[in-house]
Amino acid sequence: MVRKFAIFVLIIMFSLIAAACGDGNENNASNQDEKLEPIQATLEVPEAGDKGEKVVFSTEVTHGEEKVEDASEVKYEVWKDGQKDKSEMIEAKHEKNGIYKAEKTFDEDGLYTVQVHVTARDMHTMPKAEIQIGESEAHGHSDESSDEHGQGHEESIVSIHLMKADIIKANQETELKVHVEHAEKALEDAEVRLEIFKEGQEKHDWVDLTEAQADEYETNYAFHETGTYNVQVHVSKGSDIHEHTMEKIEVES
Repeated sequence: MVRKFAIFVLIIMFSLIAAACGDGNENNASNQDEKLEPIQATLEVPEAGDKGEKVVFSTEVTHGEEKVEDASEVKYEVWKDGQKDKSEMIEAKHEKNGIYKAEKTFDEDGLYTVQVHVTARDMHTMPKAEIQIGESEAHGHSDESSDEHGQGHEESIVSIHLMKADIIKANQETELKVHVEHAEKALEDAEVRLEIFKEGQEKHDWVDLTEAQADEYETNYAFHETGTYNVQVHVSKGSDIHEHTMEKIEVES
């Protein structure tokens, strides 16, 4: 009788241990799934606006059901149709409940693209939208648009975003990352190079980046002097894609 009771107790104990392990595994799996879930950025841009008046851009950043209050970077890139190489970057301000906003006053009528670059929790996303300022024949992407207009949209299909540290010191290696999308999808197996040169100097350094993941390319680079540097990102793939964008970097002592 005592032996049967002992066996019964052992069975109960093993059942409890198995249940506890199962709960732990489920919790670990749940946490892992949450980490793998991508961030989401919901961009809100008015469909139209007037020249000379302020326009507000707003983006809600979420991770699963959580509002992201600690995004490491949120910037709005704005360019006029066909002028991607003259785009403007605007820093967003965090308000509350995962909302990041910025304002812009447009000086010219036309069709503009607004793309938000969001980096949070080691992930990146960059959705975009369009806004019509004043009157323009380009509104609605008419079939009568000129070849130049069409080429402008072809250029804007490639999205490039350079990521760097907030503070960069001279003679210290710093990590530089580039996120690239083509037609709003990660661009894989591309050739990504940085052309780095200090303002006022003729010497240009060319740095090849390695592909870390589907849309992310990275390298380490040491700026040898303090001052303002131009960093031009060149992205190419085959004969169809060749795009570039320029950004200035301040190097401290």
